[in-house]
Amino acid sequence: MIIRTTNISSGILTLVPFLIGYFGGLSQWRDYVFVESDINLVSITNEGYDFVVVGGGSAGCVVAARLSENPDHKVLLLEAGGNPNPLSFVPLAVPFLQNHPATDWKYETVPLNNSGLPLRWPRGKGLGGSSATNFMIYMRGNPKDFDQWANITDDSKWSYSNVENYFKKMEDYHGKYPSPAHGTNGPLRVEAVKYAPGLDSLLDAATEAGFTVRDLNVDQQEGFSPLEFTQKGGRRHSSYSAYIQPILGRPNLKVLRYSHVTKIHLNSDLEAFGVSFVRRGRPFFVAANKEVIICGGTINSAQLLMLSGIGPSNHLKSVGIKPIVDLPVGRNLQDHLLTLVGPFILNKTASFIPTRDVSFKSVTDFLFSGSGPLTSPLGAIGVGVTSTSSSPEWPNILSFISSVGVYEGLGAATDNIYGTGKYYTNFMSQFIGHGAHFVFICLGKPKSRGFIELNDNNPFSKPIINPQYYSDRENQDMKDMIEGYEVMVNLYENTRALGNKLGARLVKIPNCASYKFKTEAYYECALRTDLRTVFHPVGTCSIGKVGDPNAVVDSQLRVIGTKRLRVIDASVMPTITNANTNAPTIMIGEVGADIIKQTR
Repeated sequence: MIIRTTNISSGILTLVPFLIGYFGGLSQWRDYVFVESDINLVSITNEGYDFVVVGGGSAGCVVAARLSENPDHKVLLLEAGGNPNPLSFVPLAVPFLQNHPATDWKYETVPLNNSGLPLRWPRGKGLGGSSATNFMIYMRGNPKDFDQWANITDDSKWSYSNVENYFKKMEDYHGKYPSPAHGTNGPLRVEAVKYAPGLDSLLDAATEAGFTVRDLNVDQQEGFSPLEFTQKGGRRHSSYSAYIQPILGRPNLKVLRYSHVTKIHLNSDLEAFGVSFVRRGRPFFVAANKEVIICGGTINSAQLLMLSGIGPSNHLKSVGIKPIVDLPVGRNLQDHLLTLVGPFILNKTASFIPTRDVSFKSVTDFLFSGSGPLTSPLGAIGVGVTSTSSSPEWPNILSFISSVGVYEGLGAATDNIYGTGKYYTNFMSQFIGHGAHFVFICLGKPKSRGFIELNDNNPFSKPIINPQYYSDRENQDMKDMIEGYEVMVNLYENTRALGNKLGARLVKIPNCASYKFKTEAYYECALRTDLRTVFHPVGTCSIGKVGDPNAVVDSQLRVIGTKRLRVIDASVMPTITNANTNAPTIMIGEVGADIIKQTR
């Protein structure tokens, strides 16, 4: 069904990118003028702190908040960005937060083999990190994911039976599946999807296809579920708004924004005793009396360690850095690669079309009741976890369903996120006005491994990012993704709820026109053509046993070979979880803070 759109709605959407830039600039100006002068900074850095936390992202906010619960601990949180952009709290603004200098580090991979072009890798910049710019999807992961970590580290601390307690500790659960398995007194609000056109049809189709509709955050098995988000009253609830914002007046916690850390300082005994950072073009040093804790994320933590002489010796020498500790920093890079399957064109109105559904009424609904289309991160409604023949007992495919029709601007927004020129703009132009669903198929447990390296020894240079998608020797990643593709095509086209009632039909992409439609050869072509990321890089500072050639930190999150230095963020995951990685990253922050408290 073709839907006519309104100029008013288009005008509202057109304003969003401009407002994000305006508020970002205003926030930085206000911080520079009113918050900390250079004189105050000299005083702050001279007094020293017990704990210096580098990076105010998903894990860093947790660590700083939990350590400062002890009034005897003086904690400094250094963040390269500023406060979250005011529009980041509006879920519908998600696509416009990516690739924007006020909110994103604007990283790119090396040119990929499928296209010869680099792929944008958005990473949240500012307090809250990627939890302030992501799609807010809340998923714990499979219990086997964490039991695998426990086996790798030989430490039961990382088993699901233990980390489940930390998921409960952090949750303020208001989702669809209330039970004792969820926490209700934690700082992080979790809510069920509030605006979900077409959700009932999706879940009915899943049941027809033999899947269970279930709580995928408890004992994850094959099945489908409505999405749950880190939202509070329909607004984004990031790690900053959950953990730091409520305690900004705590006297023993200091937060320094726009402070880019450039080096970790180690003494002759390899003890970390402080860090250097740059703010407003001026260099500063601050001492850490007890520990330096790196929470920069998978890219920035690895980069900072290497800039400080901790990493692969030969690589460090090649960029003019003296090696201090030889560790496989930057290796073991894993990511959930993604392919956009669709659009599945529908013959009925069962999807969200922003240029039709966003109105002044929807704005007031959002502001006064936390409801309506503005609570929707681009039509995301449901998720499925499924198993392929190579992993029958451990789901290894994630499928996120977006109930969004094809509207003027959708292609351009997608091109902006992934840096794909006008690929989606041209492809989607022929379907504008049609109701549709899109499926984002992700490889949940990839076998391929990539790496991050330094470009040079300049701390402000972007690192080299090579995810090496589909590089596993047995080509199992591709085989698994083909199976995942087939499952979703069957779900949409061969069920009554979607195929018959809504007339769902998959559109063929023009780049694969020479292949017979819906064959394995076609699916492989489509997967290689539409190779993207779902923004879940992990693993570059992996936990492991001391002596493990893949380990950068031990099970206590201490950097091996050093003292008083830890890494606490997504980079320590030895293997990626079969889920969005934000909730596990926040959990790692909780576990890491407890480890330090018990040690200190």
